[in-house]
Amino acid sequence: MKIINIKTIFLFIGLGLMVSCGSGGSDSPEEPVVNLPAKPALALPLNGETCSDFAVVANNVNKAEISFTWSATAHANSYILKVNQSGTEIASQTLTATNYKLILDKGKSYSWTVTAKNNDGENTSATHSFITPGNPVGNYVPYAAVINFNVNSNTSRATLSWIGKDEDSNTNELKYDIEIKEDNNILVSLTNQTATSVADFDAKLNSIYRIKINTIDKNGSYSSSILSYTYQ
Repeated sequence: MKIINIKTIFLFIGLGLMVSCGSGGSDSPEEPVVNLPAKPALALPLNGETCSDFAVVANNVNKAEISFTWSATAHANSYILKVNQSGTEIASQTLTATNYKLILDKGKSYSWTVTAKNNDGENTSATHSFITPGNPVGNYVPYAAVINFNVNSNTSRATLSWIGKDEDSNTNELKYDIEIKEDNNILVSLTNQTATSVADFDAKLNSIYRIKINTIDKNGSYSSSILSYTYQ
């Protein structure tokens, strides 16, 4: 009978264990999936219009209850509704629904945005503006500017223009303050401009651009419009 050395048996067992333990070492960990919410689309009040969807407030003829609605967005857990008047935030509500009602002064201009949020981040809508029904209290504040910003993917040249509107001023009487930031660094800062565009400029890949435009009427009243854009 052939006798196998017991040391040799232990050697083979040890090698087998080393191979089995090392077989999974080359697997790399899976990267976490990031699902940022989509940008909400604003529905009511209609942009650049006098609000028609409202309710009368009992015992107060100077107020109106305004209905806000927007689209549900993919991956959103909640929404933040913000309403501004003359550049001042007057309401900020965190909601899970896609509608809300606010009691506002009659005859004034307001702007609003909705930010969709989840645990991975957030995404803010375009800025819309409207005028509440009724006679104006003082003069109308201008509508928030409608911003048009785009980057040509072939040339990486960015273009920026906007449209201003006011109920009691001609468009040629409006002035604008413009600020453009690239990753929180100021690229452009202009005040009291009458033009509705700026010169094209080179955009940087994977940078975040924040454009803020104040629309100022002949009485010095103003509204703010803000747009964020990620160049990818």
